[in-house]
Amino acid sequence: GQTTEYPTSVKRKDLIEKWIERMDKGHALVQMPGSKILNLGRGGPKPVDIEVEFRQGNRRKFLTRLRGMEEYGIAGEALSQDVSQRFACSSSIETDPVGRPALKKGRVELVFQGHLSEELTALLTGDEKMTSHGGVKGSEYSLPKSVINVMLRKGIPARKKR
Repeated sequence: GQTTEYPTSVKRKDLIEKWIERMDKGHALVQMPGSKILNLGRGGPKPVDIEVEFRQGNRRKFLTRLRGMEEYGIAGEALSQDVSQRFACSSSIETDPVGRPALKKGRVELVFQGHLSEELTALLTGDEKMTSHGGVKGSEYSLPKSVINVMLRKGIPARKKR
């Protein structure tokens, strides 16, 4: 057989690097202020999906779908009302979306009228500079930008016409 030579001494820095390298990624959901930990989990944080698609049979009007916000303690009904007031758009709540990936129990998918991907991203991250829309001001949400996943369906322009 083959014998492996192990080092007789290892620098602390190298040892820590090797040890951290072998660990799994994890995430913590922290409520501010007060740093109260709401959720600890393995792997990366769950994404909030924003998807923009054309409305049925019309290539000029859009629908924006939002799912996954319950993971961060945001109630679907409250967010739906907040968004429809802020951006003056119609909104509906789907508990059982037809022809789309199924939702976990107690989860909902919000459907908004119009192309609101930038506005929703700005509202959920609390970053007013991301969009020119005034409805984003005074947002009480503060999700990290890395968890928001924007998907534009085929043929959807990235930036809508102003």
